[in-house]
Amino acid sequence: MRNYRWWSVFSNTHSMAVLLICIAIPGYAVVNTDRTRVVFNSDEMAQSLLLANDDIAPVVMQVWLDEGDPVSSPDNNHTPVVALPPVFRMLPGEVKSLRLMLSSRQNLAAGRENLFWLNLYQIPPGQRASDQAEQQVVMPLRLRLKVLVRPSGVATLQEKDAEKLQFITRGMRLQVTNPTTWYISFTAQPRGQPAIGNLMVAPGESLTVPLSQVISAGEEMTYEVINDTGNRWVYQTRTH
Repeated sequence: MRNYRWWSVFSNTHSMAVLLICIAIPGYAVVNTDRTRVVFNSDEMAQSLLLANDDIAPVVMQVWLDEGDPVSSPDNNHTPVVALPPVFRMLPGEVKSLRLMLSSRQNLAAGRENLFWLNLYQIPPGQRASDQAEQQVVMPLRLRLKVLVRPSGVATLQEKDAEKLQFITRGMRLQVTNPTTWYISFTAQPRGQPAIGNLMVAPGESLTVPLSQVISAGEEMTYEVINDTGNRWVYQTRTH
């Protein structure tokens, strides 16, 4: 039997984008995933994502994809990737497979990776009347995962590809340029400064990162890139 590494929605794992809509009651059902992102390579039309309800209470899940707006709803999003089933219930301890289908590649951006976001919207069970003395506000929790779709001609991200990131000093800012065809998620740490995490730079674009102090050109720095499997590649470089 295959062993899976489960990623908790309450953990600070890699670049998983977690949006806590608000607080939940004790015993709130937490649904975890077996990965931090879903990747469609150029020859793939379907992927599966395993979910596990690790709590003692059931939970209702609603899932949909969007193009980057975290406050969007399922009603106003139409992406080429569809999640099936869109609504389902998970019992305590249940493991369920969510199917992601790529309906078409015709409208994808050519020559670079495409990014969508998978929303996992968890609704806890209603509270019993006998619990009113301890009643707290019960609200959903929403988890967002990256879904990366590679068109024909864009290969799998390799360690040597992420080595091409360029870091240019701009006083109290660091400009990160991505000359590759992939979305690159990473953590940056200039020498002598705290690490800056949860960063992502789009293909062919630049990202400006604020720093805690000025750094000069030629300074050493470390950065860690999150690959397709959710693991990290570590690099040493110098600023320009």
